[in-house]
Amino acid sequence: MKNIDKRVERVLFTNKEIINGIKKAANWIDKNYKGKNPLLVGILKGVVPFFGHLVVNIKINMSIDFMAYSSYHGNVVATTKPIIVMDLKNDIKGRDVIIIEDIVDSGRTLSAIVKMLKKRNPRSLKVLTLADKKDVRKVKFHPDYSIFDVPSKYIVGFGFDYDEQMRNLPYIGILKEEIYNKNIHKVKRSTKC
Repeated sequence: MKNIDKRVERVLFTNKEIINGIKKAANWIDKNYKGKNPLLVGILKGVVPFFGHLVVNIKINMSIDFMAYSSYHGNVVATTKPIIVMDLKNDIKGRDVIIIEDIVDSGRTLSAIVKMLKKRNPRSLKVLTLADKKDVRKVKFHPDYSIFDVPSKYIVGFGFDYDEQMRNLPYIGILKEEIYNKNIHKVKRSTKC
């Protein structure tokens, strides 16, 4: 593969593999939500490339909305409780809702979001994710549909960022460890003050 970013150790999934996976996910939605007009809730902001490609491949009627939360301190260390930064504009009571997420890793944040949204009484609530990092799961949580299983490494590209960069890479790759480790040591030093 040409033009691999020098910070990427190796490519996990090419753009073609990603697009093919997204088309299969769109077919899953078409098949399971025919005649239901589901509400797709994109979790910002890493989901943007995935969400955009997914929506244009769905053939049934549907609506969209977005939520944003923060669960990271210093861009690398996850906190225990997500903070909702932007809530939904739509009332989801009685709706079929599909949360569209870029990645499920520890599962803590998404589990908390699902619990919160269930209190709003949707008819159904499912989770569809681009990537599933099962090896680092900290809570009992499984997405209803995942496109790719990814290893317990720092991944970048196609919406996944490192320090708010590299989201625009057209593939999903593994970030070189020396780049990631340098920032972790910087965060640890700054939190010791």
